[in-house]
Amino acid sequence: DLLLFKKFYLNNIYIILIKNMKKSKYLKLNKSNIIKKNNNSNEKNIHFGFAILKNFLAFEVIISHCFNRGLMSKIKNKFILLILTKRRTHVPSFFILSFYFNHNTLVSNDWKKKINRFARLLIPYIGWPIIIFIASNNSKYYKKYEHLSSYKILIYQLLTGEGQRLLHFWYLLDLIATTLLFILIILIFRKKYLFVFQLIIIFSYYLQYSEYYKKMIAPFYSKNAYSRENELIPYAVTGFTLASVKFFKLLENYKFNTFVLSILIYHLVRNKTIFTDAYGVVYQGIHLNILSICLVSFFSLFPLNCFKNKYLFKLLKIITNHSGGIFYLHQMVQFYFKDYFIEIKNATFNGLIIIYLISYIISVLGTAIFYKTILKNLFS
Repeated sequence: DLLLFKKFYLNNIYIILIKNMKKSKYLKLNKSNIIKKNNNSNEKNIHFGFAILKNFLAFEVIISHCFNRGLMSKIKNKFILLILTKRRTHVPSFFILSFYFNHNTLVSNDWKKKINRFARLLIPYIGWPIIIFIASNNSKYYKKYEHLSSYKILIYQLLTGEGQRLLHFWYLLDLIATTLLFILIILIFRKKYLFVFQLIIIFSYYLQYSEYYKKMIAPFYSKNAYSRENELIPYAVTGFTLASVKFFKLLENYKFNTFVLSILIYHLVRNKTIFTDAYGVVYQGIHLNILSICLVSFFSLFPLNCFKNKYLFKLLKIITNHSGGIFYLHQMVQFYFKDYFIEIKNATFNGLIIIYLISYIISVLGTAIFYKTILKNLFS
């Protein structure tokens, strides 16, 4: 009787609430938001596993750029050594996740979404070099770094994605260029674009493993964005294809198999010289794509929105939103804070953690200050 009473009571409350909400002018807005979240789950929901992975990859970027490899022999902790000696899968994994999560935007007919996507990439890409340039020209402290006080450096940074304090911004330029390429291919080839993408990845790997390509391109190769584009396109195609076939949803039915195989394949490929004879700057080779797919697949096993506690959910969302800010800021933090922290100056593992935390704090504060403006894209 008590259960029947509860069911009757709750059902009546629900009906009353729905009737009152229908009269409210806010119902349509809330309803549309709910529908948008359901229809565009890739972009709106928080995936616990991918959230952890993004922040781990952000830390791996700091390791790649800021750690003194000469100190490796002094580290005894096996877990820390495992992190430091991990293959360079941060950029490939970021590229895969980026085009996986933006699949719906790329295939959509809504050009507003596409414009917003470019805005989120262009604002930090253009904004931070200008900020660095202004700071270097108006501060006595920065005056001693003469290489930062030239208009040529700023122009070179914007054209190539490389500068003295923003060496890693080639990644953003490649992301912008690859996004534009994908949009053009989707517009031109319509329903056959997925097939065209597979042809592109085959051609890209053919070039990477071609001796003729190596001989012809080697004299012109450098570390800027243009030289790396051929290396990164396969990861973009991989992420886009995984989203197209709903790959991670398929894995939900084979969680144990995915868990075992992702670890096993990752271990085998990581420790063997399989497909490693490709030519490029850093991120070339089929082996890195295999490793990145294993890594992303492993973290996909975590459930979507697994935190029911709203405070834990908000905390996770805040942390996830700032992996981009950490990426933008970490080299600037290393440069400007090295005189205040001996760990950063000596590029120790503790220094990496300090760089990560300072970058995160600046990103959070910047987002909070500019939350209602487009400048928030500088930090998140």
